[in-house]
Amino acid sequence: MISLLWVTALLLLGLGVMALEVFVPSGGILGFVSIAALVAGVATAFLEQGAAAGMASLAVVVLAVPAVLALAFRWFPETPLGRRVLPPAPESADVLPDLERRRHVRELVGHTGRAVTELLPWGRVEIDGETVDAMSEGGPIEAEAAIEAVGVQGTALVVRPAASRPAAPVLPIPPVARAAAGNQPVNGESALSPTLENFEFDGLDPPSA
Repeated sequence: MISLLWVTALLLLGLGVMALEVFVPSGGILGFVSIAALVAGVATAFLEQGAAAGMASLAVVVLAVPAVLALAFRWFPETPLGRRVLPPAPESADVLPDLERRRHVRELVGHTGRAVTELLPWGRVEIDGETVDAMSEGGPIEAEAAIEAVGVQGTALVVRPAASRPAAPVLPIPPVARAAAGNQPVNGESALSPTLENFEFDGLDPPSA
């Protein structure tokens, strides 16, 4: 009975000192004491209570150590020492710097402009009268080339060459009838047409033998 109390006391002492090591850094001294107490408790259980009690105490140590450490680290940031040691949680402005700049650059997506410098793939472009940093989505883009903003990378625009619009097809000019009065030429029709229509070709036939 007394040996069982010793086993329980050693195990509790080891777990308690292990948790205390998280809150009060001691350069490993408390950690060494904790491990020594746990090993002593398991060894006492094997020697005094038998193999069954020893295996039971060993299982308790294997399960309790991770749980105690998890709870200690979970509560540590809320302690005065934890608040002094650990840095505060970052603000959104710290995680995403230049948030306003990113929002403004995102508003330029879909607009077209020109490349101020050559993009290899980084450079500068001008969109809506504003010069901003940009990177090419694909290959290099020459300076003064037309570009289109398609995305945002950090605080820079992602651009690609603007798609060239196909030329409007040339439709054939439909024939237009001449004016009914005066046989006036229409659509560049030569005045030779009415002359040829009124010319008498019969007079050009050779006389019959």
